[in-house]
Amino acid sequence: VLVKLAFFPLTQKSFTSSRRMQALQPKLKEVKEKFKDNKELQTQETMKLFKENKVNPMGGCLPTLIQFPVWIALYNVMLNSVELYDTSFLYLKDLTAADPYGVLPTAYAGLMVFQQRMMPMTSLDPAQQKMMRMMPLVFAFFMYGFPSGLVLYFSVNIMLSAFQQWLINRNFKDQSASAK
Repeated sequence: VLVKLAFFPLTQKSFTSSRRMQALQPKLKEVKEKFKDNKELQTQETMKLFKENKVNPMGGCLPTLIQFPVWIALYNVMLNSVELYDTSFLYLKDLTAADPYGVLPTAYAGLMVFQQRMMPMTSLDPAQQKMMRMMPLVFAFFMYGFPSGLVLYFSVNIMLSAFQQWLINRNFKDQSASAK
């Protein structure tokens, strides 16, 4: 929870940027169609559109990349920390070992699906949408081998992220309604 609170502003920017990019999709399609024969002009007009609407195309990815070293550090702590061996939590006997029943990885995949449903994928082409729908299964597969403490961290993190996304969606709808 403390790590999530520390990264809250970055995650907020990422989610807000993502929502703004989603709102710009119709205009971006118009630019692509209008300048389909001139890629250079298309790029210039796209960047102009981003600037006018105060949208950073890297705004969705950069905060996640900043958090990545924390995830790697947590993974190493769970794998190498002697103090965490035989530390139990709920039904888990050892937080440094994989979940013996697969409850946490399965819950994580379910939470990932839930969070994906909160963020519509209308701007993605069908192949990208299919890949995004497969991501929870791929992540769940990897999570079965991860230390249960790390999967617990990821699960709590995604629950808090889903709550944060819900707040942003609610505020975004309120702002859209007041703008109309």
